[in-house]
Parts: sequence; structure tokens; C-alpha cells
Amino acid sequence: MFLKGECADFPDSWSDRMWGPDDLPNRRTQYELRRAAVRICEACPVRAECLAFGIMVQDQYGIYGGLPLRARRQVLKIAQEAGFRFDPNDPTAEQRLARFIRANPEIVAAARERECRRRSTEQRTARQQRWRATTRSTGKAKAPAAATHTPPLQDTLF
Repeated sequence: MFLKGECADFPDSWSDRMWGPDDLPNRRTQYELRRAAVRICEACPVRAECLAFGIMVQDQYGIYGGLPLRARRQVLKIAQEAGFRFDPNDPTAEQRLARFIRANPEIVAAARERECRRRSTEQRTARQQRWRATTRSTGKAKAPAAATHTPPLQDTLF
């Protein structure tokens, strides 16, 4: 019996926008399409095989098995930490990796979590750099509104 992915019946124009490279001019639209693609992948019967394929071909763009490139790299790293031996020249590596992913679905969740933390840190760093650049160019920093008033310590205890 041959199973096909949930994405197989999508028109190419939509498939490319949802699972392909980040190339839409509107970032919000791209984000929403990617979220929809990930939700579709989560319900897909061949998700593990697709993810294993994406890891094997080392495609630098797009979504495979519901994960972008860096999260796919995290899946491989976690699998290797758990004892999975990966040799890209082994013709059975893709099938073995798919079986490993199916048997250990928690590694996909762990990879997604690691990638979310990494991305949050990256976004926070970018915001800090923008703030620093702004304050250096204007010569003064704007204090956050919440930091201007500190409640008495006595009121905050018990």
C-alpha cells in the first residue's frame, strides 16, 4: 500500500508558497501560510518519511515533515544524541531515520522546542540591537514606563 502526503493534492502554486522558500513580499502572509502548512503536516500519514527525506537531502529551504531547516537539523542532532547512527551514504539511512522518528515522536517536539527557544533569543537580540542603535544615534535612552514607579516594598509582601 502506497501512502501519499496531505500536501500531494495541493496545486503547485499554493504548495510552493506554503512549503517552499520564504519568498513572499508580505511577511505576515508568509507566516500564516507556513503555520497552515505545519498544521497540515502534523496530520499527515507520511510525516516521518517526509521529515527523514528533508534531513537526508539537506534542503536549505522549506518545510519537511512540519519543520523548517534548523529544526530538522535539531531532529538529527537529538536522534544522534539518543544513539541513532547516521551515515548519509547509507542507502537505508532515510528509512531507518523515518522508523526512528516514528518510534520516538518526542524528538520532533524537542526539536521544535529548541528551535523556538533559539528563534526567541535571536529575535530578542535583534530587538536589543535595534534599541541600542536607536539610543546611540539619538544620544538618549527612553526609560520604560513601568520602571519610573516602584511600589513600596511593604505593599508587595504577603
